[in-house]
Amino acid sequence: MVVDPLKMKPDWKMWVHGTKTDKYSNYPVYHSVYETFELVEKFYDPRFTQMLAVAQVRGGLIFELADSPLLPFDCKEYALALKDYADSIYRLAKVHQAQLDLYRVSFDALFSGVENFTKAATDFHERLKSIDMKNSLQLRIVNDQLKNLERAFIDPLGLPGRPFYRHIIFAPSSHNKYAGESFPGIYDAMFDIESAESPVKAWDEVKRQISIAAYTVQAAAMTLTEVA
Repeated sequence: MVVDPLKMKPDWKMWVHGTKTDKYSNYPVYHSVYETFELVEKFYDPRFTQMLAVAQVRGGLIFELADSPLLPFDCKEYALALKDYADSIYRLAKVHQAQLDLYRVSFDALFSGVENFTKAATDFHERLKSIDMKNSLQLRIVNDQLKNLERAFIDPLGLPGRPFYRHIIFAPSSHNKYAGESFPGIYDAMFDIESAESPVKAWDEVKRQISIAAYTVQAAAMTLTEVA
């Protein structure tokens, strides 16, 4: 399963976007003056049984992940999500069809990258069916590929004006800090583009962000290709 793009609520943003740990859900008095230890102790979880259960479940998941000979990560699900995200950002761009034609803006490279990623993911999982689970070298090779897959989506330079956010697929919206966007570089480049002072420069930036996204997706696909 691939989660929706994560938002930038302050309690978890540093961990998700900086160190890549998971997020948690909020609760009714989130960020209110009533959010205190006493509230939890007296009303939410007096015996702390719920917190203990959550800790035990998370501990079990961490143990299962750490103890699995093969990382339990389905790249095909990631491919489906990428296709959905690419379709979504393209639909957003189609609102400006006249400008797309005028400035020769094409999403073909992005869709080609997604298609190549999908094929690479399918082929990768087909190869996993024949892997020798007792062969430590084979396991190390495929686990390294899975480990490096997510890293392939990281741009060391970060997003324009936001170097802290380096993931090309997932990032908070720069215009709504409580919303997340897929392909945030493209989204931000197109935001309010009709009022841009220089339409030529604005659409050139859109094309640049599409190129970055396409290259990144293609690079991620290459991490899944068979190792010679």
